[in-house]
Amino acid sequence: MEWTKQYAKALTFSYDDGNEADVRLVSLLNAYGMKCTFNLNSGLNSTDVWQYRGADVRRLDLTQCRALYAGHEIAVHGSRHLSLTALTPEELDAELTGDQKRLTELFGTVPVGMAYAYGAYHDAAVEKLYSIGIRYARTVEENHSFALQTDLLRFRPTCHHDDPQLFALAEQFLAMEPDKPQIFYIWGHSYEFDGNGNWDRLERLLDMLAGKPDIYYGTNAAVLL
Repeated sequence: MEWTKQYAKALTFSYDDGNEADVRLVSLLNAYGMKCTFNLNSGLNSTDVWQYRGADVRRLDLTQCRALYAGHEIAVHGSRHLSLTALTPEELDAELTGDQKRLTELFGTVPVGMAYAYGAYHDAAVEKLYSIGIRYARTVEENHSFALQTDLLRFRPTCHHDDPQLFALAEQFLAMEPDKPQIFYIWGHSYEFDGNGNWDRLERLLDMLAGKPDIYYGTNAAVLL
């Protein structure tokens, strides 16, 4: 956590599944000087299409995404987006080690982070992640807190971007003058902005939080490790 030598507050984003709405998301994050971690499934077909609240969701061809995600972090999300708690030890290895290896090939860096697909995990999954060099893993158990956490392989985010308390939390974070490090961690899926028709929500949030001299803007790894 090198940032703590200069800052007491850090902001980081985490987005899952590598879908086409990430193109718009990355553009907005870059415009506002934000950093994000993208949790990707390297074993799924890029031609897959599903719907979220009436909006078509299409996966990106990850072989074409190195430039898109440049300047951000790539993390593991399971090769095939499977629930880890339902897998045999062999399947667990393929889902986690396989994803890490393939993402390393695609993006040129070894992922050290993870987001649990469906928020599902158990001790065996945590132990496996530790054994392959994953140093943090995000759950979906929001805590509405900015406090540092000791168990980074069961990390709880502050909130989802659609949380009713999002802007109240943002105002609280901006007003803080903490005497120890605080982290505002926001997560979601970019296709949710399409399905909910609320990209303006993200732009309002970014406009609120951008360009503050007392906030460090970093990827999950840069902020947590």
